[in-house]
Amino acid sequence: MNNAMAIFRGLRASLFCIVLGGMLEVSAEIRVIDESAIPYTGFLSKADFDQRFPGELLPDPSALSSGWYVIYEHQSLNYYFGPVLLQSTGEDYLAELKDIVEQAVAQRPDIRDYRLELSFEPTSSSSSSNSNSASNPSSSPSGGTPQTSSSWSIFDFIKKVFGLR
Repeated sequence: MNNAMAIFRGLRASLFCIVLGGMLEVSAEIRVIDESAIPYTGFLSKADFDQRFPGELLPDPSALSSGWYVIYEHQSLNYYFGPVLLQSTGEDYLAELKDIVEQAVAQRPDIRDYRLELSFEPTSSSSSSNSNSASNPSSSPSGGTPQTSSSWSIFDFIKKVFGLR
């Protein structure tokens, strides 16, 4: 039982490194990471997470591929997990990341004013989306109406499944 508690404490500490470590980043760019990385935010150190999931740096949300994104922003940390093909799948990933972030906030109440949401991107109003924050934890996830785009197809999904991005 003590070993299990020690492992759990280690996992929580790793989560803090990932969630809080981004506060040291100075880039205003967004980092697009595959949504399959979300479960790893709960137990990898920031350095290990960054090495395993380097993602792609983009200058702003207008450069994103069309799709649903689980968005976590806090100070200069801008993680966009996706694109996810289905909104319902994005909602599942959002719920998982929300649990991880809430555990981090419970341990560090000074984490405030973060943005955690599911959004269909790119949108023309990316910066005016609803957000969950420490001061407003009851906000529901929101996302825009899916926009049809000729750049999103079943072939993109198949390439993504087989890692052929």
